[in-house]
Amino acid sequence: MRCRAIVAQRCPMCLQGRMFAGRFRMHETCPVCGHRFEREQGFFQGAMYISWVLSVAYLALLAVLAQTFLVPRIGIVSSVVAVVVIHVLCISAVFRYSRVIWAHLNVGTRP
Repeated sequence: MRCRAIVAQRCPMCLQGRMFAGRFRMHETCPVCGHRFEREQGFFQGAMYISWVLSVAYLALLAVLAQTFLVPRIGIVSSVVAVVVIHVLCISAVFRYSRVIWAHLNVGTRP
């Protein structure tokens, strides 16, 4: 149930309310249960660690796939450009999921 809420980017308390109001803008509180997402100033700084792990993981996967499939066909420079373009396109998803995962990891902690 919690994994489904993380994938759907839902509230860590009620697992139903949307956490994001726009591409990068979060709701201050859950529209369903009223849970305050940023419980204290700087709460989401820890999400940077989650963001780093997510970025390293998918960039490593992209590098292996590019080395295996793209480099023999289009060369190293074009392969690197392709990986960078994919990375830039994924930045908003990494930002959002790092915050969602961080909020779900800290749901049982006190403010």
